[in-house]
Amino acid sequence: MNILNVTLRAALKRAGYLALACGLPLAVAAHAQDSSNLNNPRPPRYTGKSWTDHVVLEGGGGATAPAGNTQNYANTGFNVLLGAGFRFNNRLSVLAEWNFNRMGVPHSLANAQAQVPGGNEHIWTAMLNPKFDYARGSRLDGYIIGGGGFSRQLTSFTASVPVPCGYGYGYGYGYGYGGVCAGSVNVAQESSNQGMFDVGTGAEFRFSPYSRFKLFVEGRYEKFYTPKSKLPPGYNATLVPVMIGIRW
Repeated sequence: MNILNVTLRAALKRAGYLALACGLPLAVAAHAQDSSNLNNPRPPRYTGKSWTDHVVLEGGGGATAPAGNTQNYANTGFNVLLGAGFRFNNRLSVLAEWNFNRMGVPHSLANAQAQVPGGNEHIWTAMLNPKFDYARGSRLDGYIIGGGGFSRQLTSFTASVPVPCGYGYGYGYGYGYGGVCAGSVNVAQESSNQGMFDVGTGAEFRFSPYSRFKLFVEGRYEKFYTPKSKLPPGYNATLVPVMIGIRW
């Protein structure tokens, strides 16, 4: 299980760094698209004629890999992204985003710190991120995004307990059928609030030249100014989320 987790974590980190490094090829591809369409003008995708032309909505999610020293404090997990913003023109937008990352606590760390077999880590962020489309084509755009904001992290150490089926137990839960079921309960919690920043790059694929709906694939580097501690997520935690979603 340990080897599988390390392999998955390494694969996701490589995917994240690959997404962060894909800017130049995307710029070349989008520029080639633009050049090929010089003699075939297309209608502008942003006109500013109504207030709805300025609105940006987004939603997505994917996998989150810990980076650097944070690999000792967190297992690979998942993320969810929701956001809304304002589009100034064809290239520049500002997005207010809410991001949720959930990861597991390594068994060895949970055992050493709380004498339990496992736990989980939640990191919420509220960010303000400018987004700039540096390469534009009829269907494919390349962009960079980055900014910062506020984050809160909560780490819970959990232990298995027997509970009556269909009943909650403390802050845990029960599942199964019959009289006694397996459940889990939080035996210890630790939290902190801190600032953070993020930077990333990605690509957007438009379903048609006339549509505002776009599929995006994106990788980011996120740094959290978490305090010095032996507890997760560690000092100055760093994550590499890779996500896919829809923007309008």
